[in-house]
Amino acid sequence: MLNTTIARVDEADVPRLREWLASLRERRDELRESYRTQGTRAEQFFLIRTRTTPILVLISELEDVEHGTKTFLTSELPIDLEFKSLYQEISPEEANVELIYDSLQYLDEAQG
Repeated sequence: MLNTTIARVDEADVPRLREWLASLRERRDELRESYRTQGTRAEQFFLIRTRTTPILVLISELEDVEHGTKTFLTSELPIDLEFKSLYQEISPEEANVELIYDSLQYLDEAQG
């Protein structure tokens, strides 16, 4: 199942975010453990530049979104604690996100 997280990021914090993500190359074992406990298959981070503020888009493929989210939020793994702290610091306010189309909703209705 895909999960998307969207947040505004302060421009001044973009270098810190890039640096932290780059550090994951040397932390593969920790990253694998985090993904294993959360049921994460893959993640992609996108930085969208708008006229006013950068937007961070995180797309995750999880076995079970509810389980993965709960596991991440309660995780005591150092890599997860660091990311939670970083995310709270660089994302001072949530982006207002509205889902305006979900193909699964229409496909499920057609089958029912």
